[in-house]
Amino acid sequence: MRADMFKVVVERPRWGAGHAPSPKLKRTPDPNIQYIGMKRHAYIAAPYSKSLNENLAPLVRFLRSRRGRPWDSVFSEICATLDTGSTIKMHVRSHIEDYVLTRISVGRRGEWMHEGEVLGRKDRWRRRRTFFVDPRDGILKDIEGLAQCLPAANCGGKGGAL
Repeated sequence: MRADMFKVVVERPRWGAGHAPSPKLKRTPDPNIQYIGMKRHAYIAAPYSKSLNENLAPLVRFLRSRRGRPWDSVFSEICATLDTGSTIKMHVRSHIEDYVLTRISVGRRGEWMHEGEVLGRKDRWRRRRTFFVDPRDGILKDIEGLAQCLPAANCGGKGGAL
């Protein structure tokens, strides 16, 4: 992993930097307003507010290049670069859960579960993930292969969150 991955991911201009018109009172549609603060002006005049714009494509490319490897070694490589000493680095590490389905557990009947719900039904997606960690061998794999890896116990009627 690149040593400056946290800079590549986070350093990008924010959305909505120049979206609000000028706060001059002569241009305000309501003539009765004597004073308007910047936050109130932006709330009234802007169709949307500022938000963060993170370039997470380098993180996804890194994960894609590590497919087929043990998740423990991939995650330890990420942790070596993105330590917990920086808020920005911790923020980038928090985005890993957006792309990798980890913590898949095996239930009592042999079914694969994630966060207490049985994997297998496509109508119960929470977030669209790109990769998953196979609980049998701990290998990082593409999410398209998850349906073929699921045991027969996951094909039952009750279930949850694929």
